[in-house]
Amino acid sequence: MKTRAAIFHAVGEPFEVAELDVADPGPDDVVVRMAAVGICGTDLHQVKGEFQRPTPIVLGHEGSGVVEAVGDDVTLVAPGDEVVLSWAPSCGACADCRAGRPARCVALNRAIAAATLPDGTTGLSRDGETVYRATATGCLAEHVVVSERVALPTGGAIPLLEAALLGCAALTGVGAVLFAARVQPGATVVVVGAGGVGQFVVQGCRIAGAETVVVADPVAARREQAVQLGATHAVHPDELRETVKRVAPDGADVAFDAVGDPETTLVALRNAGSGSTTMIVGLPAAGRRLDLDPIELIRKEKWLAGTLYGSADPATALPVLIEHVREGRLELASMLGPVYSLEDVNDAIEASLAGAPGRVLVVP
Repeated sequence: MKTRAAIFHAVGEPFEVAELDVADPGPDDVVVRMAAVGICGTDLHQVKGEFQRPTPIVLGHEGSGVVEAVGDDVTLVAPGDEVVLSWAPSCGACADCRAGRPARCVALNRAIAAATLPDGTTGLSRDGETVYRATATGCLAEHVVVSERVALPTGGAIPLLEAALLGCAALTGVGAVLFAARVQPGATVVVVGAGGVGQFVVQGCRIAGAETVVVADPVAARREQAVQLGATHAVHPDELRETVKRVAPDGADVAFDAVGDPETTLVALRNAGSGSTTMIVGLPAAGRRLDLDPIELIRKEKWLAGTLYGSADPATALPVLIEHVREGRLELASMLGPVYSLEDVNDAIEASLAGAPGRVLVVP
């Protein structure tokens, strides 16, 4: 089969929208007609040259769509099912997958570094030449062929445009709060960064029952959105320290770095109090290093940890998030940013780089 896709060639060059050859689906594969694809910070790392992956490559790993065809051995979904794509399907064999942490799967992470699927292939080509797939997904395309374990059914409970956000940003942000940090009712929380993932961290804190949620972000529109989603205070990063001193003199119980830069990690850590936990949620650019004084951790008995994809199995975490949406606890519609066609993918990338409030979406 063939499909049209947005192809990234090199830093500084525009995406090319072109037709690709797609390998026939195997017995465990499904064909998904993409409905919406979110532009994630991971994609932007590649665009800015902060991640080095083979090219030409199809980016995109946060998306929703409709199953159009299934292989003979597929049992989890059927044609017509609305699905969210998960970039971390469980292999079921390694220790991490057996522990319910498929995002840590060694085979998966090797594939992500090589820009292939877990089996080492990409299933995409153009004029006989291999085209790579970002984050073992590559869904900035009209159609994708993926393992059935990648296509998680929603039961048609959520509009597809909104459902796309569940594929990465929501699972990552809400999961960081509920499944990794396990924020307790009444807690004081600091969130550094109010982009797509950061806004879901804010929502996770509200769902968890945090009493005080202080958000820091340089973009005014993002700060305004954070307040609407549950933040009690939203300030410019220059004002964060004084704000925390005023509302939580002993520091936050939990701090989240939703950006992932070493500098923002230190900001989160320094605004967390004794006995606190600081979670690194965002991904740093390749090669960045964190320079800290271990006394900061020892003297105040602080915990510094990382969380990947919400620290849960997406297959079990997604139904939890869907239930939160159904019950009105998790907001998706207001999280939507500008929407672009596949042909206008370069405009979508520029809008996301510019810090547009809400998740920038591409509708193939």
